[in-house]
Amino acid sequence: MKEYDVLPDFKPGQITFQPIPLYQFQGNLKSEIEQQRLTTKDALQIFQVMLINRFFEEMIIDLKQGKFVPFENFNFIGATHLSIGQEAVASGVMSAIKWSDYITSTHRGHGHSLAKGAYRIFAMTRAEQIAFLETKDDLSQLPDEELLERTMKHHLYKTMCELLGKEDGYCHGRGGGMHIADFNARHLGANAIVGGSYAIATGAALAQHLLETGDIVVCLVGDGATNNGIAHEAMNFAVQAQFGKGLPVIFLIENNQYGMTGQQCNEVTDVYYLAQRGAGYRQDNMHAEVVNGMDAMAVYDAVQRGAEKCRAGEGPVLLECMTYRYMGHSLSDKRTSYRSKAEEEAWQAKDAIINFKNQLVEANVLSETQIQAFEEKIRKMIAEITTQAALAADPIPEQIYEGLFAETSSDNVEEKWKTIQLLKPVRQIKRMKEGQILYRHAVWEALAEEMVRDKRVVLYGEDVADYGGAFGVTMGLMETFGRQRVFNAPISEAAIVGTACGAAMAGLRPVAEIMYIDFIPLTLDQLGNQVAKARYMFGGKAKIPMVLRTTIGGGKGYAGQHSQSLEAIIAHFPGLKVVAPSTAYDVKGLLKTAIRDDNPVVFIEHQMLYADLGEVPEEEYLLPMGSASFARAGKDITLVSYSNLMKNTLQAAEVLAEKEGIQAEVIDLRTLVPLDEETILQSVKRTGRCAVVVQSPQTCSFAEHVAFQVQRQAFALLHKPVEIICARAVPPPMAAPLENDNIPSVQRIVDSVLNLLKKS
Repeated sequence: MKEYDVLPDFKPGQITFQPIPLYQFQGNLKSEIEQQRLTTKDALQIFQVMLINRFFEEMIIDLKQGKFVPFENFNFIGATHLSIGQEAVASGVMSAIKWSDYITSTHRGHGHSLAKGAYRIFAMTRAEQIAFLETKDDLSQLPDEELLERTMKHHLYKTMCELLGKEDGYCHGRGGGMHIADFNARHLGANAIVGGSYAIATGAALAQHLLETGDIVVCLVGDGATNNGIAHEAMNFAVQAQFGKGLPVIFLIENNQYGMTGQQCNEVTDVYYLAQRGAGYRQDNMHAEVVNGMDAMAVYDAVQRGAEKCRAGEGPVLLECMTYRYMGHSLSDKRTSYRSKAEEEAWQAKDAIINFKNQLVEANVLSETQIQAFEEKIRKMIAEITTQAALAADPIPEQIYEGLFAETSSDNVEEKWKTIQLLKPVRQIKRMKEGQILYRHAVWEALAEEMVRDKRVVLYGEDVADYGGAFGVTMGLMETFGRQRVFNAPISEAAIVGTACGAAMAGLRPVAEIMYIDFIPLTLDQLGNQVAKARYMFGGKAKIPMVLRTTIGGGKGYAGQHSQSLEAIIAHFPGLKVVAPSTAYDVKGLLKTAIRDDNPVVFIEHQMLYADLGEVPEEEYLLPMGSASFARAGKDITLVSYSNLMKNTLQAAEVLAEKEGIQAEVIDLRTLVPLDEETILQSVKRTGRCAVVVQSPQTCSFAEHVAFQVQRQAFALLHKPVEIICARAVPPPMAAPLENDNIPSVQRIVDSVLNLLKKS
């Protein structure tokens, strides 16, 4: 399915770059109203949101410094990364997009969250406002203006509750100020990992592109984030030519001049304008532009034009809004060691709120007296909700696990999501006489069946399209479903995982592939800090129906960076399910279950299993997670394993039975998280002895977790401590004699069992 030939062309020439516009907006509020781009109502909403942001964060300072005391002995805890001085960006952005558009935010994101929620409220119907208030009061006769004010107060209350760690907060106190999200307003979450949301926003934009929703995503990041690897990986992902129309995402750099204390200009970079980095990713510079971030009208103008480009399929767009944070990185940062008074005064002379007040007066929208009254009203509102929030109930420890996993799945797919058209019929895998197919074909069948069943299922990763993946598992899927649903990703494991997270949060059900589990460490911020934590951190509101397929190896001489078994690292992060099937039957049934699950699942396949045959029914079936299987009955010892080492473990059990008369019971875990502890314990209660066989080194291996659970729950029944049969404490070696010694062989398992029984 070759589509484009790369041919040699060595003619001399030059690479040229288009200019990047600087501060093009020269209008003001009055001109915007006269040109009917804005109404006076729009202007008042922008001003209201700017004041809310400023006064809300000033209240945080007062709480932290004890100037506002809601009740005696009140103690403020939590992060205090404030965006005072940057109000024009938050207000200008949200006023220029639709409420249904998505945003991602930063650890300095109170203003973004307040503004996004406010503009959702402005767009609500009366019925939606009443539902948002979550009250039993009859509000049907309440005037529109009073209902709107009450709804806005509730929004501020829920925001302040989250900052104070209260159950009524948007995330039930699980995230706090650095991790606030509001999924009803399509705010996909603030991020305490600098740059962590770049790929999430790109994935959300991928979902809008493939689902053809017409919505866009605004990825709000600070200047410091642009120096992070994921920034470059995500922007490169967003401009892939194979998408045809560019992804509808605006990467908006809120350049407040300092990444914590590092100064972007003349210190940690050698560019004055970060917008010029757009030239490295697309020939149109990603429509890069530098904007006056101290002028809400300039931000509104740039974002509105950027949004129009994205909706027309001309995205992505890169905007750099030049602004300034008046406070330090946090309230513990006095900022005097790296900033001058003259610099601060120069920026404060361009204050966005003072500037907008003057524009309101000039445009005859409000008088100075009306502005003062407007300000007092908002200050009073924030004081009221702060006291109310401080007195609100704390989360209770008994509910600490609530929100970790979704209990739902896509078992019932709406008619609109079913695949109607295929480029060619789905290939039928031929069975052998006993109904057997290859393990790799069982994976293929699971993917194909679920993609037919639900068109939200997309597959991407390195080389999965024309080539069919490094192991040929996905060969033919692109020819059936097309490049819109099966496509190659750049070699960027972090971007693959991060975009899958964002795509899942915003409507798709992606299956992403990481070629080797050895590459998982490259993804750990996105996998461990984003995918695993997003649902719980955001109060159990996010659904992340994504599957991350990867392989473990060993036995092919691929050495230290293509042969590891790192499943224990993945299992360490609460919020991830981990599956490691050993048979063709299990791999198909569990992969189908994983794709339908509304939680992130890391699905581990072993390279040495792909050519194994197994009986797989042609009829559809699903297997539950958290259910181990008895692969062999026995009474003398329990052997626990999973994935490819199940073969050696079963062969060892046969040898023990035939040569030693020892009957080993063999348990195939199939899923590591959730772990079927009950099945293991049932067996150990019968045998009194247990050994766990894994391909990884012992220290911090998953075997140690299994051994601990057995000894914790069945200690009195054990004749001896649980034995761990594992790889040596070395990186996987390449040479055959060393590799063979490293992986637990049948004989090593037999010898270990005999030694354990002798000691007993």
